[in-house]
Amino acid sequence: MIVIEVIFEALPGKRRALVDLARRTMMDSRQEHGCVLYRFTSHIDCADRVSLIELWETESDLRAHFQGDAFKHFFAQLPKIGVPVAHMAWEGHLNFYIPPIEETNG
Repeated sequence: MIVIEVIFEALPGKRRALVDLARRTMMDSRQEHGCVLYRFTSHIDCADRVSLIELWETESDLRAHFQGDAFKHFFAQLPKIGVPVAHMAWEGHLNFYIPPIEETNG
C-alpha cells in the first residue's frame, strides 16, 4: 500500500475554484483501479488550505493514476488557482484494524 498526503493552498480569492477542482478530481480518482482512498478535506487552521490523502494498493496503480486524466487535469488547472505547500508519502503493508469494544459497567 502507498499512502500520500499533500497540502495545497489556494491563491488569493481562488478557494472556491480549488475546492471545485478538488471535488471533480476526487470523484474521478476514486473510480481508478487500485484506489482505496482519495479524499480532499479543508484545513481547520487555514481556510485557504486543503489536504489530500490518498491510498493506493500498488505502485503500478499509483503510476497509472499519474498518467490518468484526473491527475493530469488537476495539475494543469492548479497553477491558476493554487500551489502545493507540503507532501509526504509512505509505503508498506497495512493491516485492517478493528478497535476493541469496551464493555460498559452500568
